[in-house]
Amino acid sequence: MIRAVDEYRDSEVDCEELWSWVDRLERGAVDSSELVITNCVSKKQEDYTQSTRSVAALEQAAELGLSRAPGQSISYVVVDDEKRSRERVMLAGEELSEYDTEFYRELLIRAAASVLSPLRWRESDIKAELEQYTESSLASFG
Repeated sequence: MIRAVDEYRDSEVDCEELWSWVDRLERGAVDSSELVITNCVSKKQEDYTQSTRSVAALEQAAELGLSRAPGQSISYVVVDDEKRSRERVMLAGEELSEYDTEFYRELLIRAAASVLSPLRWRESDIKAELEQYTESSLASFG
């Protein structure tokens, strides 16, 4: 996306680049290694009060006998962000059959908004543009 913005400075071309990534994501064609999120642990697992994705990853690690101390990193892939248990993530390197497409789609849109902000595109503009791509893709099947 950054290369597309640098090369074309055309929001339509940039959104086409984003659409290609969203399409790959939705088809399940993104390798899980490209979806890994890494966070630094700031507390002991038992000191966390919120059920975050990082806490879910710490719980997964503890289940496998892999403890993480404050200052260490934990890496995971989000598999079902709707869950509030440790099943919402899988540790990086674990075999996974699927990932949370909607979660990663939102991350893509937020990242695109950061890159496209100099062109005065916001998340709402990007979502509207992606909706047009979706509608035209569906119409081509009719």
